[in-house]
Amino acid sequence: MTITRIILIFVFLCSASICHAQTYEQLIEHGLAAAAADSLEAAEACFKEALRKSPNDYRNSLVFTNLGRVQEARYWQNPADKKLADSALESYTVALSLTPEAVPMLEARGDFLLKLQLYERAVRDFSAALDFAPKNKDIRLHRAYSYFQIRLYGESRADYDKVLESDATNYAALLGLALICQQTDHKTEAIERMNHLVELYPDSTELYAVRADIYMESRQEDLALLDLNHAISLEADNPRYILARAYLHKQMGNKRLALSDFNRAIELGIPESSLRNDMKACR
Repeated sequence: MTITRIILIFVFLCSASICHAQTYEQLIEHGLAAAAADSLEAAEACFKEALRKSPNDYRNSLVFTNLGRVQEARYWQNPADKKLADSALESYTVALSLTPEAVPMLEARGDFLLKLQLYERAVRDFSAALDFAPKNKDIRLHRAYSYFQIRLYGESRADYDKVLESDATNYAALLGLALICQQTDHKTEAIERMNHLVELYPDSTELYAVRADIYMESRQEDLALLDLNHAISLEADNPRYILARAYLHKQMGNKRLALSDFNRAIELGIPESSLRNDMKACR
């Protein structure tokens, strides 16, 4: 057994014994400190012990929320363990059963559902939160994004427009509206919106790549190439932009340049197996 393993076991046992020795308040304090130090298993143990000690405490909704956040963080460390995701959602749900009008808890569960790509369920949580906090910009943006992902473009547009009423240069809202135009085949308007965004945020590399994608769909390859070249000049080692330029070169018949970019994308981590057929077509 390695020294590191012995130390980890010692820390775990100490954390467990500390949890059993504390009062409800101390357990919560220790759990929050453990979570802040990224000792997630110790934090989870402390929150669970607090709930065991005082199952009817009026503060338990907050404890369940903190427990859910810790379980969510553990899930992202090991996404293959779906039980951790289920545990986090269950903790958030219990928290909301105790305080169903708590906006931070609705937002926390909605954000997790969004990250899990469970967009319809995320919309329900964000909508409930907005009933109590209609001016919350972040929640409205998250609902707009969730609507977009399930192709409810009218609802998504309405949320983005609402954000722009109080924040006329909001990056996420302006970009969201441009992407809606792209998806609904309003390419000219999409490009106009992207031009406006680039004027507002000229240092945003992402915008040049997005506009290039719209140019490609509009068969304006020369303009797309200008944008991708600029994006790559800002982020030379971004495999997504280099891969996009490879496909653009391939679309334009520049096989040698396409092959060079495909090889560069592989060097930056893109699996060669996923590009084998495209590269073969360029030889």
